[in-house]
Amino acid sequence: MSLLLPLVAACNGGDPGEEDFVPETAGASQALACGTSLHGTMGDGSGFSCAGAYTTARIEARVKANAICPQGFCNVVETRGDCREIDDREFWAVYTMQFNCYTP
Repeated sequence: MSLLLPLVAACNGGDPGEEDFVPETAGASQALACGTSLHGTMGDGSGFSCAGAYTTARIEARVKANAICPQGFCNVVETRGDCREIDDREFWAVYTMQFNCYTP
């Protein structure tokens, strides 16, 4: 996003009558509050190591959290669950998240 600011300034041409550019998200982020309802997701995934399996599982849990909280989430508690070898050099892991949603 910081790459856009110089381009906007360059297009503006320095006209003193123009207002300063304020990204739309800047005002929106100030209007959000952390909600009170607690939510949870779980992801699972596989990889060539436990680290890889946890990464895949975490991505799945966060995708689910994004679907529940389209404005974003707060008060996040992430927990790694079990990781076990399921095949030769393939591991499976579980990852959970508890969180609240940002609300306008």
